[in-house]
Amino acid sequence: MQNSAQTLIVEVSMPARQQIRFQNILQGEDGLAVVRCFDSEKKRMQLWTVLDQKEVLYDWLDGLPRSLELQLLREWLWDDVVEK
Repeated sequence: MQNSAQTLIVEVSMPARQQIRFQNILQGEDGLAVVRCFDSEKKRMQLWTVLDQKEVLYDWLDGLPRSLELQLLREWLWDDVVEK
């Protein structure tokens, strides 16, 4: 079952030389998402946010400068169900 408070993880790729610039731009978007994984070797980052902000996040990503060479790789929901 999906609820609006679930954690959405969006994996993106970009050249390592652009990753710090991207993170600095993201910091200006208070509460939009956080970078939880930084892998400059594989050129991948994970953006974590709540499911409610999915559309806002994707709109923001679409509006970024093409010079960042951002590529969306995949997305998934964090499974935070604890088995008893």
